[in-house]
Parts: sequence; structure tokens; C-alpha cells
Amino acid sequence: MPDSERSILSCVTGPKPAEQTVEDNQLAVREGGWCRLRFTGALVGLSCVALLVAAWHLQSEGLPFGAETQLSLPVCALRERTGYPCPTCGMTKAWEQAVRGNLVEAFRANMAGAVLAVGCGLVALGGLGTAVGGRSFYSRIVRPVVGVLRPRQWLYAGLGLIVLAWWWNALLAFVKEHESLF
Repeated sequence: MPDSERSILSCVTGPKPAEQTVEDNQLAVREGGWCRLRFTGALVGLSCVALLVAAWHLQSEGLPFGAETQLSLPVCALRERTGYPCPTCGMTKAWEQAVRGNLVEAFRANMAGAVLAVGCGLVALGGLGTAVGGRSFYSRIVRPVVGVLRPRQWLYAGLGLIVLAWWWNALLAFVKEHESLF
């Protein structure tokens, strides 16, 4: 079956098993991989869309502590005791602002959260594009970019981003607390 005739429904429909020849069986094996690719793309894309929709429905305006109270999350114990944020402080607000397109506010709330939200949006687009188009977003775009670093280096980069965001938020909290010094 040529690529132009493939659709999402061709994963379900096709010749009955009794009517298949050896060539049809080889095609069915390839089609099965193609169907898995589309299914995986849809699953990943819809999971990311669900996270983004949940972030869209958060409203931190008028709440005593922020959007995390809508999610029944407790107030940050570290910030409550010391006045300084933990590494995840501002993550919820960053997602809330990033999905609304306020990237400056998102980075101000927590730069690691803003990067994660933007990355989630890109993964959602790639996953849904793979599901609809049938071509792997991962092998065409992600693998060449991700292949630049080894997995351990990506881990260190992610941890470094979280530490940098924590340091930045702590610095902003210190400056706000001691405005008279500056």
C-alpha cells in the first residue's frame, strides 16, 4: 500500500487473515510497526496535552499562596520556615504562565518549570504530528538534537537547570527581603 493511501483507519482495516499471502504478511508486519508508531505518538501527544490543559485551568490570581492551592498541594515548608524557596517553588505558576504565552512571567516564577512547559508543548506537537502524519518526529528531529549529548549528560544538564533556577529564585527572594541593602 503506498504511503499516500495510509490512514489511521488502515491500522484497523485490511485484508482478512485467510486472504493474506506471504507478501501481505510482510506488509502487515511493517504496518504493525507503523500502527505502533502512530499509537505511541498519540499517547505521548495526548498525555502532554492533558498536562498543558490542566495548567491552563490553574488560576493563581486572588489565591493566598498561588495556583498550587487549587491542586491541594501544601505550602512549601522550606519557604514557610526560612523565607527562601525550594527547587520546585514557582513551578506551578511557571506552567500556568507558560501555557498562556507569558514566558517572561514563567521564567520569573521558575525557569526550569518554564523550560519544562515549553518542552511539553513541543513534545505534544511532535506526538500528535506523528499520530496524524505517520512519520516519526523522534527519528527526524529529536534524535539528531538529543544525540548531541549522552543520557548522563542530559541528566546533569537537567539537574543543573534545576539548581540554576533554585539559585535564581533564592537570589530574588534575598533581594526582595533585603531591599534596603541595595
